[in-house]
Parts: sequence; C-alpha cells; structure tokens
Amino acid sequence: MIFNFTGLYILNFVTGAVMLLFTSYLDLKSREVPDKVWLIFGAVGVALQVYEVYTGETILLQLLIGVGLGALIGMGLYFFGFYGGADGKALIVLGLLVPHYVPMVGLYPVAPLMVLTNGVLCSILLPVGLLLYNTVQLAQKKSIFEGFQEPLHRKILAAILGYKQMGKPREFQFSMEKDTTSEVNSSIVRKFDFSLMRDDFETKSGTWVTPGIPLLVFFTTGYFLLFLYGDLVIGLVQFFAHLFGF
Repeated sequence: MIFNFTGLYILNFVTGAVMLLFTSYLDLKSREVPDKVWLIFGAVGVALQVYEVYTGETILLQLLIGVGLGALIGMGLYFFGFYGGADGKALIVLGLLVPHYVPMVGLYPVAPLMVLTNGVLCSILLPVGLLLYNTVQLAQKKSIFEGFQEPLHRKILAAILGYKQMGKPREFQFSMEKDTTSEVNSSIVRKFDFSLMRDDFETKSGTWVTPGIPLLVFFTTGYFLLFLYGDLVIGLVQFFAHLFGF
C-alpha cells in the first residue's frame, strides 16, 4: 500500500512501531525474541493486508512486491550471516505490516528495505560515540591502554569498536582482548582481538569489550526516521550532490 494520512495508515504505522519497540526491548533484555511474538504480529499484518485488498486500498500486485521483497531481504541477509534471526524476522513481518510507503525523501516505496538501510546508517553512530568516549577518557589521563603492547593504529581501531569496562561488568558485552605469549621473554602479553565470531559474553571488569547492541534497535530507530524524514541513503546522496554542485 502507498499510504496517505488516513486511519488505516495510522493503524499500519502504529502496529509496526509497537512491534519494533516491543521486540527491541526483548532483544535488549535477553537477546531473544520468542517466535510466537513474530507470529502474532505477522497474523495481524496478514489480516490488515487482506482487508486492504478487499476494500481496494491496496493493489494486489503492489502488495505482493512489497511482501516478497521484505521476505527476500529478511531471509537472504540472515542466510548469508549479516545479522541474527530476530533481525531477519523483523523485516519479514514488517513487510506484512508496512509493505509500501512513499517517504518525503526517497526513490522507491519498499518500506522494509528503507528500514534496513536507515538502521545500518544509524548503527554507524555507535563507533562514533565509542571513539568520542575513549577520547574523553584519554583526555582525562585514564590509562585505558595499560598493559597493551600494540601499535597506534590498533589502539585507534580498538577505541572505535569498544571501550575498557570498569566497575561492575555490564551484560551482553563481548571481549576484545586475548592473552598471548611474548616472543622475547615468554611472558603473558595482552593483545586486542578484533575477530567477529564471538560466542561468550565477557564477565570480568577491567577488560576491553565491544557492546553487543542488537541491530533490531537500530531498525526501530530507522523505522521512525523513515516516517519522520525518509530514506537516509537518498538524503545523503542528495546532500553531497548539492554540496559538490551536481
């Protein structure tokens, strides 16, 4: 459906917003969203779309394209390991709830794809925030790199990807360091570990960690930005095109 400002538009938007906010809360709290939650919201989405087709609010071909692309994106990126199962299911169900939307800024009406790209762009704010936090720590003379024998470029990368966990360990933080044996005197040396495949959460204080924030949280942010502004990717392209006179 290409929405206008009707009661049905508001119902679709609010249902999608409730789903994303609720599942983001569950994902943040326990890193798990029960399948029954997706089934319930998926059933609501099917009912809404059947009603819209029946009343002529939605053209069936438009609906099939929107739902099909949402499912393809959700399952495809999960299959190739780009994100977790909850993220993929969110895009699939979102394709049933809000398959089409024409934003103020954008070139195509496929809502799940724009939520995905908006969410990915929003996630870039996390490493920017971590870098600023670590810069402040260094400016305050905190010894955040104490014990590490690493070159400058690896310290900068660490400051972008994580932080030194002090005080009581937080939940769902992945370790960014490992102990290695020095080739000089066989002593134990701390090194940064930037590997992407991590299974266990870090529970010790005083270690470097990277926060395990679910991508679903950024999808939720991207969803609201889609309705408030539009497609961030297209907006950035237009901004730089105008900046450089294209």
